[in-house]
Amino acid sequence: MKLLIVDDEKVIREGLLSLDWESVGIEEVVSAQNGLEAKEILAREKIDIVVSDIRMPGLDGLELSAYLRASGRDTIIILLTGFGEFEYAKEAIRHQVFEYLLKPVQPQALLSVTQRAVESIKNKVEKNKILIQYETKIAGYDTTDKILHSFYDVSPQMMDILTTIIKEYPNNITLNSLADKYHFSAIYMSRLIKKETGYSFMDILTGIRLMRAAKMLEDGKEKVQDICEKTGFSNQRYFSQAFKKIFDCTPSEYRKKDNVKRYDTITDMLEFITVKRHIKDEEEM
Repeated sequence: MKLLIVDDEKVIREGLLSLDWESVGIEEVVSAQNGLEAKEILAREKIDIVVSDIRMPGLDGLELSAYLRASGRDTIIILLTGFGEFEYAKEAIRHQVFEYLLKPVQPQALLSVTQRAVESIKNKVEKNKILIQYETKIAGYDTTDKILHSFYDVSPQMMDILTTIIKEYPNNITLNSLADKYHFSAIYMSRLIKKETGYSFMDILTGIRLMRAAKMLEDGKEKVQDICEKTGFSNQRYFSQAFKKIFDCTPSEYRKKDNVKRYDTITDMLEFITVKRHIKDEEEM
């Protein structure tokens, strides 16, 4: 895998270049002294991961992130930010930044985050292979199949639990009702789902509802109010708020726009939700 380091301070740039990147799966490292130079490199080379300072002259880290997302690339972005720039760093969530780290960055912390990014890329590649294989075998590939196969590596029992959530998502399904069905306590069920999938019950349920809603909006056959009711949201106002947090636009705007945010898999959406919550928690500390 190939990593690009972007920082306008030479000392920091050289220090980052000297890290043991091979130990976390990076085969090649290149660097740029600002966002504009990074943009030129990205235009001509396949870069898997970008580690960038958030504030730089010419083109800053957020603008570089926005460029990558607008161009449809799936390059992973890790931003470095000073403590006083926290408000600025929160904007990173809008551009699906993988992680942000406070400067001065501890080498091991950066290597650890990069290793997670490498694993995320590998997992996504593997999942896409499985999805493609499945798609060629099964006619009428729909959202249900796509959601289930985003969790292809869970146990048979967890796959059955996820199937139940997908089946019951339009209704008033709760963690307690799900636990009762499988004769577990709610606490045990919550821990089991988190352990096997990496996400909470409520995040998965919300993700399923929003994935379904987005698909129905793209089909354009039903009114927003009807979609709200059919996807299990309590009211249209809450539905619009939840949708906008994830897609950066209202359901009505999503239907009309061409360049809206989309997620290939539910795990992409859930990762976005997780990072967003992480930033909110940091803000409230």
